[in-house]
Amino acid sequence: MITSPKRVVALSAPTGFGKSPAYVAYALLSKKPTCIVTNSRGLQDQLMRDYREIGMVDIRGKNNYPCGLRDDYSCQEGHSAKCPYKDSVQCPYTQAEFRARSSSLVVTNYPKWITSSRLETSWTAHFEQVVFDEGHDAPDALANAMQIVLSDDDVEKVLQVDYPVGVDNFTCWKIWASRARDVAQSRLIESEIKLLEMNAPKASWIKQYLHLKRLVKRLSILATARPNNWVVDEVDGGFQFDPISPAQYAEGTLLLRMPKIVIVSATLRPKTMYMLGLGSGSFQFQEFDSDFDRKRCPIYWIPTMRVDVRATDLSQLWIRLDQIMSRRRDRKGIIHTISYARRDDILARSRYAANMLTNIRGELPTTVVEVFRKAGPGTVLVSPSVSTGYDFPGKDCEWQFICKIPFPDGRSKIIKARQEYDKEYGPYSAMQSMVQSFGRGMRSREDQCEGFVADDHLAWFLPRYGHLAPRSFHSHFRKVDVVPAPPAAL
Repeated sequence: MITSPKRVVALSAPTGFGKSPAYVAYALLSKKPTCIVTNSRGLQDQLMRDYREIGMVDIRGKNNYPCGLRDDYSCQEGHSAKCPYKDSVQCPYTQAEFRARSSSLVVTNYPKWITSSRLETSWTAHFEQVVFDEGHDAPDALANAMQIVLSDDDVEKVLQVDYPVGVDNFTCWKIWASRARDVAQSRLIESEIKLLEMNAPKASWIKQYLHLKRLVKRLSILATARPNNWVVDEVDGGFQFDPISPAQYAEGTLLLRMPKIVIVSATLRPKTMYMLGLGSGSFQFQEFDSDFDRKRCPIYWIPTMRVDVRATDLSQLWIRLDQIMSRRRDRKGIIHTISYARRDDILARSRYAANMLTNIRGELPTTVVEVFRKAGPGTVLVSPSVSTGYDFPGKDCEWQFICKIPFPDGRSKIIKARQEYDKEYGPYSAMQSMVQSFGRGMRSREDQCEGFVADDHLAWFLPRYGHLAPRSFHSHFRKVDVVPAPPAAL
């Protein structure tokens, strides 16, 4: 990181490598103001626990800080109302911003980094380098930042305008957005005047004002976008707009012309860099081998059947799953179902359904994860929602099963468009999801966690797209004909 002549250094470092000590040491040794950007609040909390004592500070979105003016306000609402503490040391968010402006070691998350970078007087202005932790998520963070959703309420109730003539044609929406932006701007001015006339506006009125501000920005993007790079799709309750190639927006939205950029992840590939608009000569890629004992974290492919939409009968798959579980009743495991439909199928077909925990569809799995951690041996977590963002060290999880190779849903117009534009888009996404899932249970050298997959699509997928997986995955992967005997439980 220190000696590379390249502007961008990409490090593919497996679990247990010590990525955060490495990039924090780099930040301190370089003596340059550094911002570390990660993909979740949980990782922010973890970094703050580890490095607060050496001066690390963190900053999050305004809605994460309480407002001293009213209990039903966050700083997001308070800053838009007449909060007397705004921009003073008595404001929790302003305190966080002051600390970030004056610190040489700051941690934040992707949405906050991207949102703040668009402001001319941002707290990000003094940084000379940035570290993108969990860098495999950077392309998705960029794509999510550029995604625009217009609800039916936005069009019919807020703007009170007619839809464009061709709702399936982005060019029609682009022309429409130019006029709709003027209407939204007028509504925004009216709302702002209304707030200024009130001493204690309702939180709902402030949220309406903030929504109008965001609406004006979204319409401005649509009005200036290139139609050949955008796709519009009708979704529940409105329309969604996505750039086919978000890489065109990477420099101005994510990379910000920072003099030095470090991108770190256990599953990072050169492909990740290309998806951020970086050419092969603009970055240095370094990959490290895993030092975990392969016997403690094997990934088994047991040929069973092809699992896809054409497979109407998955009984062979569920028989194989029960075979795996039958010999591992003395330890806990996780089944990554990829979809809620397969989760329900497992609950209906498995002999061990009584020992399974699930999360409610549409809700974060946080609660059920905590229940699972406290549960006894033999408990199985069955969910499509814990493939990233959650770690299960030690006895929390000693085996995992992935129901199928997690290809993205090809029915989506934007996924179709991106796969036509980039033939490796779908395989890259699937490989990242699979490798990340298997990494949930093996967190240290003392850990052990077996991984299982029975989808026979691996027969062509791995030879063709193996370069999209890190070396550490290949070193732990093996094909077997029968379910192997488990090691002794921890």
